[in-house]
Amino acid sequence: MAQIQELPIIESEFEEASISDLVQQVIEKAVRDRASDIHLEPYQEKFLVRARIDGRLTNYAEYPARLASAIVSRVKVMSQMNIIERRRPQDGQFSTTFEGRQVDVRVSSVATINGEKVVLRLLDSSRPTVELADLGMSTSQLNSFERMISASNGLILVAGPTGSGKSTTLHSALKIISVEHKNVVTIEDPVEYVVPGITQIPVHDANEAGFAVQLRAVIRQDPDIIMVGETRDVETARISVQAALTGHLVLSTIHATDAVGAIYRLIQMDIESHLLASAFRGAISQRLIRKICADCATAHKATLTEQKILKLHGLPATDLQIGKGCDSCRNTGYRERVAAFQILESSDFLSEFMVSRPQPTLFRKHALEAGMTTMEYEALRLASEGVTSVEEALTLAVANDIA
Repeated sequence: MAQIQELPIIESEFEEASISDLVQQVIEKAVRDRASDIHLEPYQEKFLVRARIDGRLTNYAEYPARLASAIVSRVKVMSQMNIIERRRPQDGQFSTTFEGRQVDVRVSSVATINGEKVVLRLLDSSRPTVELADLGMSTSQLNSFERMISASNGLILVAGPTGSGKSTTLHSALKIISVEHKNVVTIEDPVEYVVPGITQIPVHDANEAGFAVQLRAVIRQDPDIIMVGETRDVETARISVQAALTGHLVLSTIHATDAVGAIYRLIQMDIESHLLASAFRGAISQRLIRKICADCATAHKATLTEQKILKLHGLPATDLQIGKGCDSCRNTGYRERVAAFQILESSDFLSEFMVSRPQPTLFRKHALEAGMTTMEYEALRLASEGVTSVEEALTLAVANDIA
């Protein structure tokens, strides 16, 4: 378990400086470890620091409970939050520089029975985007997705829970589109990747400049391709569909359990099914699973249970790997994550079927018959190729069943 060596905390006039160093140390270690979030959690007898690395929360350090208020106050000062208000939830943000990279930090606080809990979301805008071919799609999925994004107009939806890599997928798609002769505009909250050659617009809900307002303005800017960071309300959904119908290629993320669910989220927003059918180009659903650490990967002979599971899905059990654990992966056997995708590409048959607004289960059945695969299959495919383990793939299958 990774631990931060505690800084000496001197209860004197220098305590504030010591707390400041401690907070900076936590942030720098988290950035170095590729963490996405830092949790500062107060308990009756201790103050716990945890970080989310490759999707899993890991204990970083414990400090005396008496330091909780000082540490939380320091973070709130950095993020321009009200340090006197300790009962109501607050949000803030700040930027810091680490090893020449700027890291944007979004901060959220809530009151608990033991004091305020603070969560810091780390956004490293300088990290490179992932190549489309390296995201984890199968060859047929990659071909399908490339057909979608090469269209001159239409609506493409990317579904998944928060932190499932949706923005990464969209930016990887934009990366292969030739922008020299096209006007590509993104509307994001926040801008996670800086991409040369495209116009990137941050959302400011506090100034009443949310997605819908920005999207309406962008349409008057002669765009060819529009990326909407999230379709979260009816107005944004309607404008996106209209833009797709009037000659623009619109890519957007949406919260849904699978690719079919993405369509029905828009139908639940009262988007007319015949308009959606005309605009719809395709939908993608994705989940992240841990990759086997490249530094300690070793061949693994499938157990009888693993053979049975893979055979049930028509997959081979000959190229399996596991990670033995090393310093690079903090002895977990896993390092970084890869996405398992479910891709639904539009067709004349599915478009006609969509107009009739069938039940999701019936639509899903026809989509599977048309070539869409399940998320469970794709996760196990990655395991059969040695990218992840069968055990890790099955955790995604269980999570997807719950969702």
